[in-house]
Amino acid sequence: MIPHYTSQDFRNALLNLLPMGPIWSREKGGMIWIWAGIIGESYARNSERAIELLKVAFPATATELITEWENTVGLPDPCVGPVEDIAIRQLLVVDRLVSSIESSTEFYIEYAKKYFNIDVVIDQYAPFRFGTRFGRPFGYEEWSHTWRIRSNQDLGFLHCIFSRIAPAHTWILFGPFADEV
Repeated sequence: MIPHYTSQDFRNALLNLLPMGPIWSREKGGMIWIWAGIIGESYARNSERAIELLKVAFPATATELITEWENTVGLPDPCVGPVEDIAIRQLLVVDRLVSSIESSTEFYIEYAKKYFNIDVVIDQYAPFRFGTRFGRPFGYEEWSHTWRIRSNQDLGFLHCIFSRIAPAHTWILFGPFADEV
């Protein structure tokens, strides 16, 4: 727990640090007592500001320093552009700092839902092999790394994001095929 000190706490601390003797009178209303109160107010303001800075300095709670955090992790995303909602901005910064990109289709499905509230389905293709059921598309070896991402919602900038963060060997198709429309 972070301690909160008042100006009276700082005044009393300053008065207790002064040397003993008649010249250093600590009586209430005296010049030294007034001086310690003025200095105590300044220390109390600085203390409160330092506590506030601790709160806003961390990415999950950053408000004043959110722009610096975004610059550090490469935000705003060039695919999405600037985001206005501070809570989403904090979430994106924290995500860039602590998460890792996975190569599973489940990761991308959850990613689209979590950050953009878009429900997607990812079809993962495979090359034609003996035993493959008829009715599936015939493909060559490159089909072993092909995904098709489709949704009833507008995929818009999701194409840009997934193309950037998907595994390098993956070929991504978006939307339904012509014969499915």
